Amino acid sequence: MLIFIYLALSILFIIITTSKFNWHPIFSLFFACFLCGVLMGLPLAEIINSIKNGFGNTLKSIGLIIVFSIIMGEFLKESGSIQMFGNIILSKFKNNSILSLNFLGLFLGIVVFCDSGFLILNSISKSIVSSSNISLASLNLSLSGGLYTSHTLIPPTPGPLAAISNLNANQFIGYAIIVGSIVSIPSSLVSFFYAKKFSKNIQIDLSKIEKTNNKNLILPILVILTPTLLIGSSTILNIIEINESSNSIFQILKVLGNPLIAISIGTIICFLLPSNNNNNNNNNNNNNKKKWIQNSLKISGPILILTSLGGAFGEVLKNSDLSNIINESALNLSLSPIHILFFAFIICALLKTSQGSSTSSLIIGSSILFPILQSMNISDPWMIALIVASLGSGAMTVSHANDSYFWIVTQSTSLNISEGYKKFTLMTLFQGIISFITIIVIYIIIT
Repeated sequence: MLIFIYLALSILFIIITTSKFNWHPIFSLFFACFLCGVLMGLPLAEIINSIKNGFGNTLKSIGLIIVFSIIMGEFLKESGSIQMFGNIILSKFKNNSILSLNFLGLFLGIVVFCDSGFLILNSISKSIVSSSNISLASLNLSLSGGLYTSHTLIPPTPGPLAAISNLNANQFIGYAIIVGSIVSIPSSLVSFFYAKKFSKNIQIDLSKIEKTNNKNLILPILVILTPTLLIGSSTILNIIEINESSNSIFQILKVLGNPLIAISIGTIICFLLPSNNNNNNNNNNNNNKKKWIQNSLKISGPILILTSLGGAFGEVLKNSDLSNIINESALNLSLSPIHILFFAFIICALLKTSQGSSTSSLIIGSSILFPILQSMNISDPWMIALIVASLGSGAMTVSHANDSYFWIVTQSTSLNISEGYKKFTLMTLFQGIISFITIIVIYIIIT
C-alpha cells in the first residue's frame, strides 16, 4: 500500500541523512517527523501538535530516569570505581579474566553507555595484557560484547527504555529488566566464547597487579544493584499478586520499586562515592562532584532530545492512517504473538544494519510496532517484555562501519577494517541471533 511506501521513505530519509550526509540523528528524526506527516496527509497543525505531544510525553515519562542513570555512570567512572572493578578481576579471577571482563561489561553496561564504558574499561584490558599473555583482541571482544548486550537489552539504558515508552508500557519496566537480564546471559557468553578462541595457555603475572581493598567496592556495587533490586522486588510482588493492602512493608517496596524512585536512590548513593583525587578534603570533593554532574548533564542533553524525538516520530505514526491500516492488516493476516516477535527482531535488525545506531533502531522500531500491539490487544507484561527484548536483539544485529561503536572497539584493539568485520561484526551477528533464539525459547516455555 502507498502508506507503507511513505513510511519506508521516511525511514530511508533518516538512514541516508545520518549515514551519507552525516547529519546528527536529532535533525534527521526531527525533519523525518514532518516528512512522514506530510506524506501521510496530516495537516501541518496536527503534525506540529503530534511532535510536541510525543516529545513532551516521552520526556515526562523517562527523562529523569535517563538523566539519573547517566549521573550514576559518570560518578562510577570519575570516582575510580570502574578501575577498582578491573583490579579485582585481575587479582581474584586470574585465568578467568576474559570471562570476568565480559561480565564486568555486562554489569556496568546497565548504567554506563557502551561507547564510553569501553573507552574506560579498555585501560583494564591493556593492564591485563601487560601482565599476561592474553591477546588484547580476546579481552576487548569479550568486554565489548558484554557492554553491547546490556546496552541493547536491559533498561534503564535509553534504547530499551525508549522502546518501553513508545509501547505505552512504562509500568512494565521491571518485567523488561527481568527478561532482558535473562536474555543477556547467553548473548554475553557468545562474545566470551567467541573471544576466548583468540587466547590459549593463559598465564597471569600477579606481581604486576595493583591491589584493591574489597571494602571500597561496596558502595559502587550498591549504586548499580540497589535500583535493579528495588525495581525487581516491586515487579515480583506484582507477579505473585500479594494483597499488600494490610502489609506496610509491601506498600513501601511497591513505592521504592517505582523506576524513578529506585534510580533516584541509586543516584543518592553516588554522592557517597569518594572523589578520585589526591586532595580529598570536603571542598575539593564537592567541587569534583559538581563537575561530574555538569558533565552528566552535557552527556544526557543530546540523548534526551534524541529519545524524545523518537517519541515524536511515533506520535506522528499513531495519528496517521497507518494505525488503522495496520490494525486491519493484523486482523486479516491473523497474526500471532510469535509473529510479532519475529517482526520486531527483523525491523530493528534492518534499521541497525542500515543506519548504525542501536538506540535509534529501538526508537523507530517500537514506534512502528505500537499500532500492531494495539490492534491485537497485547497487554500481557511478559509479552511486552519479550517484544522489547526482540527489538533489542535486532538492534544489536549487526555493528559495522556505520556504527561509532565499531570504530571505537576496532581502533582501540588495533584491528583493521577487514579484521573488524571478521571478529567484531561477526560476533555481534551471533549475539543478536542467539538473543532472539533465547527469546523464542522463553516464549514457548511461558505459553
